[in-house]
Amino acid sequence: MEIKELNQYRYVVKETVIEDVINETLTPNRIIMIGVKDSTNGVVIPHPIPSDFIRLKYEYQGNSFNTQKSAAEVICRFLNFIHNKITNKDEEFLSFSYYGISGLTLQHGSRFITSLTLQGRNKQTVAIYEQYLIQFYVFLQEQKLIDMQFDFSLFSRSKGYRNRPDSPFRHPSLETRYPSRFTSNKQRQKAKDFRGKDRKMLVTEFIQCSKEIAPEITLGICLQIFGGIRRGEIVNLTRGSFNVVKGKSMIVKIEDNRNILFGHLKNTEKEFPKRLNYLETHMALQTILDNELLWEVYDLHFEKLNKKIQQGEVKNPIAVLVDNHGNPMSGKTYEKKFSKVKKHFLNRLHTGGRYYDYIDLSERYWGSHICRGIFTNFLMDMGLSVTQIAIARGDRSITAAMEYVDERVTMENLQQAIEELSKWPFEKRGIIEQDIIRTNWKGGVLKGAKVFR
Repeated sequence: MEIKELNQYRYVVKETVIEDVINETLTPNRIIMIGVKDSTNGVVIPHPIPSDFIRLKYEYQGNSFNTQKSAAEVICRFLNFIHNKITNKDEEFLSFSYYGISGLTLQHGSRFITSLTLQGRNKQTVAIYEQYLIQFYVFLQEQKLIDMQFDFSLFSRSKGYRNRPDSPFRHPSLETRYPSRFTSNKQRQKAKDFRGKDRKMLVTEFIQCSKEIAPEITLGICLQIFGGIRRGEIVNLTRGSFNVVKGKSMIVKIEDNRNILFGHLKNTEKEFPKRLNYLETHMALQTILDNELLWEVYDLHFEKLNKKIQQGEVKNPIAVLVDNHGNPMSGKTYEKKFSKVKKHFLNRLHTGGRYYDYIDLSERYWGSHICRGIFTNFLMDMGLSVTQIAIARGDRSITAAMEYVDERVTMENLQQAIEELSKWPFEKRGIIEQDIIRTNWKGGVLKGAKVFR
């Protein structure tokens, strides 16, 4: 095959369901394969070698589906890295184009690791990639699929009760570059969402993590995720801020209650409700996309809060969020508790073998404002227009909403959206029409999706 024809092919990770016979019963089983995709027709042909690696080294070893997927993603990126080098006629990789996988050398893996370092990946991320890469090389050698034999026993080290191979890529002759405080990218990308098709699962797990680690802010996190409410607006909420029809609808009033909640603070800059910069208080309302998990958190929060009030542990009984000293929770304390939840959440992804999600969320920086981005993407998934998204977010223009909207939106569409938004009454900003919710957020979740639990 000519090198110019290689451009139409890419390695991809593919999920599929097969039926296994377990206890004489056909049982569906989700598996991971690595295939080669033809971009001209979209056809994916399974590649037996990397697919066998995932099957024999991870699936058959009892590793979770997510661990299998993480390993596949790394090997897929490695193979595409080699593919790109061949396409660009890199001399160190041209032999691979003639001999295939049998032409693989340590130099190829070394170059891949160096490329990760030069991309600004952090130490932990590169270490995860490296371990998967080592396992892939070990597998190829065990299967006698590579010509060059590596003595991995030279790189063996004891770690706890298991022998884990050290990295042959660290041999000085390879000149592999690893991340340091000088090569790591300090200007990390800001995360605006739990991106991808696993968003709903990640949201549910994040809320569940908050229930365990910092239950006092879990209601706030839910209101941010399902209503796009900012941190300063959250901590200003009082018991009178809620307009609730139990199990059916929830609307929250955004107010500036700093004078009655935060007299104990010298500076209330982090408690300012930003929406009141451009909306009068009586106009600042926000519809919350309700669901079973939200109602569960709502009930539990006020049950615990009422108990604390009865026991005299709350200094201001109208506050919704209360800190460990019984004072209304400040924006700074809220963000600290959010960061604590985030830390535990990332650790669970890492220890649970969810490396793909872990790398994605650990390499980008984010705080509580990510919840507003998640809310925006829920609105997009519901099929709302640019104008409807801006209205549902309580924005004064479409600028912020446009950060999330597909690039295919034309200038004509944008101009129409600007004109539509300018005609929309300010008192209806933040309000989502009930027929839209009933149609696209059916049963408390995106139509056709499973219930949040």
